[in-house]
Amino acid sequence: MVFDPQIFLEIADDIVGDRKYHVEGWLRTAIGRAYYAAFLIVEKKLRETGCRFEDTDKIHQYVIQKAMERNSYLANRLDTVRGYRVKADYIMEERITVDLARCSTRLSREIVNMVHEKKLEPC
Repeated sequence: MVFDPQIFLEIADDIVGDRKYHVEGWLRTAIGRAYYAAFLIVEKKLRETGCRFEDTDKIHQYVIQKAMERNSYLANRLDTVRGYRVKADYIMEERITVDLARCSTRLSREIVNMVHEKKLEPC
């Protein structure tokens, strides 16, 4: 059985939806899980449609770049959520808010829905 990355988005939704988790560490986690759900779903769809990614060190950049060639609206949203994830994971001086976590989960859900609605052209 293969893990479904959409579960990451459900976890992020649960964190954002429960006030007891509205502390910065949990919100940072929610943003990361929301991004990875969208990223992994987009990456999988691109691979299924013929895209190849050679360098795993730059996989995030390559996936966004390939997505940009197929649906710039989707790719721009994925890049935005990636930026939020970078802030949440690496910039400890950045204050992470519930609103930012909500925005991350909302954008990630939009990306996932677009992939499921086949709004990402094949490679």
